[in-house]
Amino acid sequence: MSIVKKIRTALRQFDAKRRNHSIALEVGFLKLLVRGKGRQPELLEPKQVKRVLIVRNNKRIGNMFFLLPFVNYSKELYPNAEFDLLLSEPWQGTIFDNLGLKNVYYSQFGVKSIFDFFRTISSVKKQQYDLILLPYGGSSDRIVTAMLNGKNVVAFYGAADAAVCSHTFKYQAKYKHFALSCIELLEQLGLPAPAQASARLVLSDSEKQCAADELKLLLGEQNNKPCLAYFRGARGAKVIADKDWQALLAKFKQHYAGDVNVIEILSPDVTRPLAEADFSYSNGDLRKLAAFLQQVPLFFCGDTGPLHLASSAGAYCVGLFTVTNVAQYGCLGEHVVNVTDLDAIQAPALLAELGLD
Repeated sequence: MSIVKKIRTALRQFDAKRRNHSIALEVGFLKLLVRGKGRQPELLEPKQVKRVLIVRNNKRIGNMFFLLPFVNYSKELYPNAEFDLLLSEPWQGTIFDNLGLKNVYYSQFGVKSIFDFFRTISSVKKQQYDLILLPYGGSSDRIVTAMLNGKNVVAFYGAADAAVCSHTFKYQAKYKHFALSCIELLEQLGLPAPAQASARLVLSDSEKQCAADELKLLLGEQNNKPCLAYFRGARGAKVIADKDWQALLAKFKQHYAGDVNVIEILSPDVTRPLAEADFSYSNGDLRKLAAFLQQVPLFFCGDTGPLHLASSAGAYCVGLFTVTNVAQYGCLGEHVVNVTDLDAIQAPALLAELGLD
């Protein structure tokens, strides 16, 4: 064996020992936290479940929309239970408005907000939950949950998860899509599989009307033309080059013989529109942005938060997936086309597929 291979082997062995050691430390720490928190080995029947907490301590925008199917389906399976939700940051809660949740808490888990974190945990600890669900897990989810009172605490199996939960189940990878993968956890509890898990964000009539008025005001005298919007913002390899956006928009301008309103959605990362845009729009309020995109006849976006926001709101969307696996992260909305080859897009065919021709 060469010296290089020996070094690589030694490093792999060291890393394996390090991981095993760190897991053992995490398990020990979690077991200390979970003492006296009311875990029960008997699995409650659905009719016995009166209070449920779902824990998702994650800061990514897209992951909040991917949590919607789990929240909606959990409420269907426990129709007589009160539901609370524990998220990471206060801005996330509006995504779950109008879903019939009793409380939404925000852990604000982090060093800079440590006092806010302990205040939140102190408040949630006053509740005795029949069921606490960890649909995705993660170290922060486990730490938070270990500090809470719950009879049945359920997650997919892992050594650290088993230290926190009363019940864990082996992940079978039944569903390919990331947003649906956690539905399997409910099925492992012996509950029925969903005919269709709703990924819908629920907008009120007043939110829809305000957005319709806003769009009309933006377009002014051009309000009678066909309309489309797009968002260029993305992270890393998901970014689509401006020249590709220009080529895409040119196809639709040609299809409409130039008689189309093009709106660019701006953000703190994208502050200036392309020359191809006739109008621009921005809104830091997620619900208002969702309602606006729902009113726009057609929305183009790469694989990033606003795409899944629009899809959840029921907007007509074209998701542009240049690097991401569509089977795992594609849009789940009713009026969506997920595209992997931008060059192959043809306006007439795409509009027909969406039912907009």
